[in-house]
Amino acid sequence: MTQTPVTRSPDERQQWLPVAALFTVLAPVAAWCGRATSYLPGFPPGFVLFYALPLAMVAFTWIPPRTDAQRSRRLALGSIGCLLAFLYPHVLLVGWFTLWALSGG
Repeated sequence: MTQTPVTRSPDERQQWLPVAALFTVLAPVAAWCGRATSYLPGFPPGFVLFYALPLAMVAFTWIPPRTDAQRSRRLALGSIGCLLAFLYPHVLLVGWFTLWALSGG
């Protein structure tokens, strides 16, 4: 027997806005904290474009979920977006060191 998704009422969807706002505030803070804790000496301006994916994931949380499955997906996307925004400078640094090591120093 297939279960149909439960559609949420507009009142329940209104309660989602603080969650989306929280992710929107956390994403730039995570990006700043990631940059502050990274050992990168300088950050070329072109690399800022790589933050588009984490910020787009966070922006997707502003679409109000209508079902519980959508709610969990939006929570996962917002969380992963914030985590990627934090980890991006560290991953970039590891990538640079790996390329440097593979090229023979």
